[in-house]
Order: sequence, then structure tokens, then C-alpha cells
Amino acid sequence: MILPSACHDERRAPLAHGAFLSLPCSIPCLHVLTLIAIREAEMRSLGILIVAGILWLSVGIAQSLAGESVLDAVRDRGFVKCSIGNRLVGDTRIGPEGYEGFFPEFCRVVALAVLGDRKAVEMSPTLIRVGLESIAEGDVDLYVSNVTWTFSRDIALDLMPAAVLYYDGQGFMSHRGTVDGPLTELPSASVCVSRGTTTIGNLEDFIARHGLDWAIVPFESSQGRNDAFFSRRCDLLTTDRFALATMRTSSFDNPEDYVLHDEIISKEPLVAYVSTRDMTWATIVRWAIFATIVAEEKGITRDNHAAYLDSPDPEIRRLLGVDVVEGTEASGLDAAWARRVIAGAGNYGEIFERYLGADSPMGLDRGLNRLWKDGGLIYAPPFR
Repeated sequence: MILPSACHDERRAPLAHGAFLSLPCSIPCLHVLTLIAIREAEMRSLGILIVAGILWLSVGIAQSLAGESVLDAVRDRGFVKCSIGNRLVGDTRIGPEGYEGFFPEFCRVVALAVLGDRKAVEMSPTLIRVGLESIAEGDVDLYVSNVTWTFSRDIALDLMPAAVLYYDGQGFMSHRGTVDGPLTELPSASVCVSRGTTTIGNLEDFIARHGLDWAIVPFESSQGRNDAFFSRRCDLLTTDRFALATMRTSSFDNPEDYVLHDEIISKEPLVAYVSTRDMTWATIVRWAIFATIVAEEKGITRDNHAAYLDSPDPEIRRLLGVDVVEGTEASGLDAAWARRVIAGAGNYGEIFERYLGADSPMGLDRGLNRLWKDGGLIYAPPFR
């Protein structure tokens, strides 16, 4: 900056003993510098205001692009949009309420939490690929099926698992009377398997690990694989155990002619998927599922939940809404949301037994899906 000429004048003020003090600037110069300082301060203030305005505008645009929350959209339309698998014939069926089954029941769990009505659900059967894409594109609110939690699904599709619904694994089915005892003691056998899947790799590892002389019979399609097994061209059929149970229940007139073996040779956590774009909604879905697990841990069921309202157990009081958990209102839920879930759907164990348990058409043992305290993997964080 070039200063006015007055500011370049050097004035000399007399001091004692003939000395002089050099004054680099005159009074007019000081006035000019003061004005410049004021102008610079004004410009800095203006810059701050401009930056603040840009930030405010950016937040507004981001909120506009994000649109309303999933919870608000659900309440505006009056029902939860839920995509379910289209091939779980043994588990999913049409009943008085529409689609019924283990996985569809968790759509109703969410509806009970946010709307208070287990029937306030629109379910659409889809292929797994279509269902996951529907979540990623925001066409549905959640996807529940026999879909495995994997890294690629998390990273590539902007999806996240709300919670594990069922711990599955690759298993085996045989014709009754074909195999006696553990499979690891079966020295030779033929196994029908789908080509180009992780299933065949898991099978190869199992055979090598136990030194078995098994013949792998690969097929391009699951239908070809199944047809070969049904016609006894293979001693064993291998795929996910849940799918095997479904096939046994839905494909045969006499399910008891086929044996589901206990051996599980891979990890297949089946989850409810939601979008990463609304973390509050993801949290609501997750804790609606966890509420069913906590209820089973505490012995609370559909029939006895009212008797626990006077319980001195702090966690039970929070679960049933007697004492309100901090942050509940901010999430958009009311205090009694988990109580509605339990009253309308029951606890996790009740849901499992109703659709998958020993007295159901599926006839499955809980296995890994027992509570953690009973030796299983089903576990919920503290309800507090």
C-alpha cells in the first residue's frame, strides 16, 4: 500500500541536551493510518459475514437435497415399505395378515415401533439383488431376507446391516438312511453343489481339512443341482442351511425322508439391511430388533409383558418405557415403542419358535441363534 506523502515526512522534536527525536509520521499521517486500519477491519468483518453466509447456504442446500427423514416419510404415508426375499417358500407364506414368516415378522417389528400397528407394512418379494438396489435407491425402507452381511455389500451399495437376524452357515442334506453318524466319518460320498460360488470353495476346504474321499459334482444352476440330488445322483446336497431347510419343507411331500446334518462349514450372518443415508432410521430399526432380544433375556413375552411394568429392574423399566431413556424423544420415538414391539410380536425366541422352531414346518433347532447366555450368538447391547 502506498501511503500519502505526509506519512513520509520525518519530523524532529527537540529533547534535552540538544538531542532530537525523529518522528516518522505527522499528525495527518496518523489520521490516515487510523482510517486504513478501520477499513481493513471492516473488510475482515465483511469477509467473515460472506463465509458465514456461504456456510449457511450450504447447510440449507444439503438439507434440501437430503429431503425428509425416513421416519417422517413412513409416518406421512402410514406404513413401512419392506422388501423381502421371494424364494423362501418354506419360511414365508401368505396368511391373514399378508406375508408371514421369520424375516417378514421383523418388518412388522419395525412397524410396531414407529407406527404402533403390525399391519402397517407394505411387503414386496424381490430377488436379493433387486432388494438391495431398492434400499440403496431409497425405494424401500428396509430389506429383510436370507441375505448375508458382506464387505462388498457394505462398501459398494451404500448399505449397512441394522442387526443380525439369523446366524446361518453352509450345511448338508442327505437322503434318510444314506449317512449314519458324523459326516467327517463318511469316507466316500458324492456332493451336489453350485458352480461359481463360495459354496464350492468351502466344500473343497472341508474335504481337504478332514482328508475325505468325496466327489464334487458341480452344476451351473441351483435347479440343476437340486434335480440331481432329488433323483439320487448325489449322496449329499450342500448350500446355506436355512435354504436347505426351506427346500426340505417346501419341495417334498415327505420332508422326513431327508436329513439336515449338524455340520456347518461357513459363516453366513443374515441381516436386515438399511441405507446409510439416514442414520437415525438405521438406529431405530437396529434397536427395534434388539428390543426383541433384550425381552427374551429378561423373560418378557407377548403374554406377560404387562406384569413387568412394576419391575424394579432398571433395564426392564427402560425397555417397557416406565423410565424414559435419554434421547428417545429426539429420535422421534415415544417412551412405549419397545413395549408395543413386545406386545405385538413377542421376543426373539417367540418369533424364532413361531416360524422356524421345532413345532413349525421348518423344524429348526436354534443352534447358533440361542441367546449368548445359552451358548449362542444372539446378543443385544445394554438397553440404557
